[in-house]
Amino acid sequence: MLSSPLKKLNMPSDKLVSYILVGILLLSVFAAGYAGYFFHASAKDARDLEITVRLSDVEIFASRAGLTVEEALSYLKEQGVTSIGVSEYYLWKLRRDPGHYVLSNLELVGEMALNPELSYYRGFLEETISETGLSFGDYIVFMPQGPWAEQVGEHLNELYAIEQPGIFSLESRSYDNMILYLIKGARYENLPHLSLGAKPSELEQIAGAGLFINPYLSQRKIENDATIEQMLSTYDGFPLSAAVFEGGTVPGYPRFLAGTADALRQRSIPGVIYEYHLFPKGMERVAPLLDYNLAVMRPHRADQPPHAALNSIMERRVQMVELQVRDLFPRLGGEELRDRLSSHMVLLTGELERNGFTPGKVSPLVPPQLPLSLYLIMAAGVLAVSLLMLRIFFTWKNYHSLWLFVLGILGVFLLFKWNFLFTQQGLSLAAAVLFPLYAALLFFFLPSAEKGGDRSPQDGASALALAAHMDMGLLWRSLGRIFLVFLISLAGGLLVHGLLTTPPFFHGMELFRGVKMMYTIPLALAALMAFTIQGFSESEAYRGNPGEAFYRLEPSGEQKHAFYVFLRRLLRRPVTLGDLILIGVLLLGGLFYLTRTGHVMEITAAEGAVRGFLDYTLGVRPRFKEFAIGYPLAFLGLYLLGSSGGTVIRRLAFCFLLVGTLVPISVVNTFAHITAPVSLSLLRSFHGFWLGCIGGFFILFIWKRVALLLLLHKLYIRMKQEQKNGQGEK
Repeated sequence: MLSSPLKKLNMPSDKLVSYILVGILLLSVFAAGYAGYFFHASAKDARDLEITVRLSDVEIFASRAGLTVEEALSYLKEQGVTSIGVSEYYLWKLRRDPGHYVLSNLELVGEMALNPELSYYRGFLEETISETGLSFGDYIVFMPQGPWAEQVGEHLNELYAIEQPGIFSLESRSYDNMILYLIKGARYENLPHLSLGAKPSELEQIAGAGLFINPYLSQRKIENDATIEQMLSTYDGFPLSAAVFEGGTVPGYPRFLAGTADALRQRSIPGVIYEYHLFPKGMERVAPLLDYNLAVMRPHRADQPPHAALNSIMERRVQMVELQVRDLFPRLGGEELRDRLSSHMVLLTGELERNGFTPGKVSPLVPPQLPLSLYLIMAAGVLAVSLLMLRIFFTWKNYHSLWLFVLGILGVFLLFKWNFLFTQQGLSLAAAVLFPLYAALLFFFLPSAEKGGDRSPQDGASALALAAHMDMGLLWRSLGRIFLVFLISLAGGLLVHGLLTTPPFFHGMELFRGVKMMYTIPLALAALMAFTIQGFSESEAYRGNPGEAFYRLEPSGEQKHAFYVFLRRLLRRPVTLGDLILIGVLLLGGLFYLTRTGHVMEITAAEGAVRGFLDYTLGVRPRFKEFAIGYPLAFLGLYLLGSSGGTVIRRLAFCFLLVGTLVPISVVNTFAHITAPVSLSLLRSFHGFWLGCIGGFFILFIWKRVALLLLLHKLYIRMKQEQKNGQGEK
């Protein structure tokens, strides 16, 4: 099918197919880079960061610092706080307000007898109770008249929706600027947490201090299609910033979420989710109704290092910092407490300003929608690398590869139409597994300097020269192979990132799925390939098929056949006790390896300090497993594999290269953090590359020096032995 054009091009058809697949791969990488840039463009210029504090924290801090609530609000604003979170009042909280009474009939008797503030109203209360027949288990609410009392009465009427008709009733009486609500026949469990909405006087305090307000809303026991509107209406007329859903469930879930979204849209305020994929039940359904008009918030203790918040802002698109001050410095109080908080706030705001962020009101980031064609191009890149992988180990006609590619594109298109999110996750996971595996093949398929060459013994001078000599040609070839692996890893990372550039991933509502798989599958398969390829290179089958061709990524048919003959013999070999011990050691190592991977991980204080130093010095910290482990050992392994060492050195080189497989795995995983900008992931990977190469030169230098010392010791022992033998002959 391809013979005529190929003859004109004077090119073997297998090479042309490979070039076509590589061209498709490059096109898909460019598409992924464009998708990543466009996806994060809206967040690039967002420099306003909202620092918020819960009102309950403000009240506790004010008490400890010797301030009134109004003074505490003004003080916090001076420190950079821009908004206050206000939760709804509930019935039992009303009991703590001076001049407000929520009492059972028995409590009312005792209160009238002991509380002098109620003596003025005693006649009114006794007469009303006698007329209405208040009985055991009934409650009263007695409070000053006004808008707040009317709001309380409105919410008390909600009890009719859940209490038994004919048993429950709510009556009201007024006397001398006070209002009395009589709650009769209500079940006790419905009363303590009955929501009363936000308290107007609290909202007025906050607005008077020049701060924005964040409504903290939780699901009510009594809900209907008008509940969310009733919740937010109490905040109307005040400067709102964003709505935080607390309590684990979005108000209105599951039946009234459309009303929840409508109420937020009418007020032009975003919903809030916490970083690290923490959001209440129902948020995944509300977010599309809001067109993903969301803001990400991070809880932050005021005494934490500033870089902890800064990392979240830069890498996880955090736009709100919830400052926790209620239990700050528990041994301090008064002016000393205020001074300590001020010093920490200066550090936090100074670090933010140094990185271009200023305290202000959150500016919602709405993610863009990219065309389906772009995702198909990126999917084509995953299919291309899959076929390139298969062509290494299987022999088929070249037009079969093209047909498989066309069928694969058609299948991906149908999968996108069936379930877009599932297909995204599947393709990104495939890219996260295939690209590190392909990069590992670039490590293992490296021509060795030794293929049955001269192994004659060397004299002392020659051996010393060889041990001390640094082969610069091999050094640069090894560096070139490292750079090629780096580029392949970047290509895989960009595709993983680009395939996830849809709104659910923008704020972290969805995350890359399969972190453990992307860390284990490529490494396990790379270990299998390293063991098999190294064993084959030492086998009789390999000696029967000599030459460098096997170490290309498209070996000949004869070499593939010899390779599979060796593999079949290997698989039929009886399992020994040594094999079982080795498997056990590998499983234990794999368990430790898995516990150190994932989206969230606890770290030691020392490791945190080193990370902070790297962040401060380089702007973004490279990953330890890249610059401290993967790159140096891969560099050493490539040099040793290309040198004229013996079988032991070659086996050791393969072990180093296997550990070096961590490099492409880690680089690709860096791009799987979809909320981090592509530029940040590129910079992190680049820092890991150049630092790792420096580490590789250093470890190779140490290797050469140690090898030289060992050889000198060996020659010294030999010389002493020869001298001893010479004296014996005399």
